[in-house]
Amino acid sequence: MTQRRLIDAAFALATSTAIVLVAIAASIAVIAIAGHSPGAALSAIWEGAFGGKDEVAGTLKKMIPLTLVALAWIVAFSARRINIGFDGQITAGGITAAVVALEVHGLPAFVHLPLAIAAGVLGGAVYAALPAWLWAVRHVSEIITTLLLNFVAVQLLNWLVRGPLQESTHGFAETDLLPSSARWPTMIPSTSLTWDVLFIPALVVLVAFVLRRTIVGFQLRLTGASEEAARYAGTRTVRVGALAIVGSGAIAGLVGSSLILGSESGVMTDGFSANYGFDGIVVALLARNSPVGCIPAALLFAALRQGGGLMEARVDVSSSLVQITQGLVVVLLAGSPLILARLGAHRRRVVEDTPAPAVEPL
Repeated sequence: MTQRRLIDAAFALATSTAIVLVAIAASIAVIAIAGHSPGAALSAIWEGAFGGKDEVAGTLKKMIPLTLVALAWIVAFSARRINIGFDGQITAGGITAAVVALEVHGLPAFVHLPLAIAAGVLGGAVYAALPAWLWAVRHVSEIITTLLLNFVAVQLLNWLVRGPLQESTHGFAETDLLPSSARWPTMIPSTSLTWDVLFIPALVVLVAFVLRRTIVGFQLRLTGASEEAARYAGTRTVRVGALAIVGSGAIAGLVGSSLILGSESGVMTDGFSANYGFDGIVVALLARNSPVGCIPAALLFAALRQGGGLMEARVDVSSSLVQITQGLVVVLLAGSPLILARLGAHRRRVVEDTPAPAVEPL
């Protein structure tokens, strides 16, 4: 069994690597067709992502939400539940974290910061609980409800930063500066990187352990593999699926608290989720739903985000090329099972049509 798992993991890694290389090659072709130097563009992306202390810190900073959202997707999808409402849940978590940070006073940092983080986790979980309840009780597709609740969260945030939570001068769509007691301290001086980057290894290990080494993880995987078999084994599949959605929302809420409490500006603005919800899903798909595989996949997309700005400034290639590359990855990921199935069928036909070697009599 272990050998088989290693072979499957190696094959998944090879497939994902090939998809990334094809997507990058196609993006390079687009750059060349547009009349720009592909080498200069790639060099700018590399330098913008890893060229110095500030660039590396920025890349690691962008890895945090990408990795955590990917883990949130894995938690839900392990029970075959499709949560695409991460942007809304991130927003809900950021709002609740900001409210606790701004409205709770007189606490030391070792109490205030964990309290704001917990509020963010709770906000994301509660916001995911609504589609979980609708799916479990009313049989409404969680795909539709989680998607639509993204737009509700956006409008709620827009109202808050222009109304009850707007800064005191009422000149900008943002909150007042969050107190230092509720903000993540800087990890590397004079950079944007804060100590919440430690969530990456902690959550990767936690999710991998829960899914593989606990009864809860076994129930999630069994429900995802076969609901009928899970029910036969005594698993309450509806409850497990609902908890999977709520658990993924809790992780998304943690992302929201990280984006607010670890931001350089120290304020909450509209649109702070920066589309990390959908990009994180792509990271999880590229990682083949492997918690450990989320780290290199998130590093790749974080580097593209971080280096895209310098590429645009230096080579005059639009940073939207990053979105093109991500889109190509999604298309190739979606089509890879069909391609591999066709290749496998062709290989089997070749083997079947090949005549067996003649055996000479002794």
